[in-house]
Amino acid sequence: MDIAVVGGGHGCYAAAADLAEQGHRVRFWRRDADAFAPVLDRQAITLKDFHGRREVGVGLATTDLAAAVDGAELIVSPLPAPAQAGVAEALAPHLGDGQVVFIPPGTFGSYAMTRIVREAGSVPDSAKATSAPLPAS
Repeated sequence: MDIAVVGGGHGCYAAAADLAEQGHRVRFWRRDADAFAPVLDRQAITLKDFHGRREVGVGLATTDLAAAVDGAELIVSPLPAPAQAGVAEALAPHLGDGQVVFIPPGTFGSYAMTRIVREAGSVPDSAKATSAPLPAS
């Protein structure tokens, strides 16, 4: 599946690494190029877990949001509630028909995302969803 992970928090890094390791084509976006430089340079996330330390490659690490979400079937944005509105505003012009936007953890993020995207004049035929905690594989 083509998946875009949007954001720069711990949950975003974990989601991008986990989804890439499961064989998905992951495009990972973060707005802060300086903080994202190690991932941008290597196109990989350094993951350290109970399996040890390793590099997990992503299909694309980028600071270009349009490139990250273009053609993605699923957009995952595991950000805290205060960051969700800003991401919704940034995503609005780039969302397309048929995309699913998943916003864990759930804090009415899907409602806020839908409202903000519509207010921005974007009305793609897409779905938004939230969950209570960050999902685990």
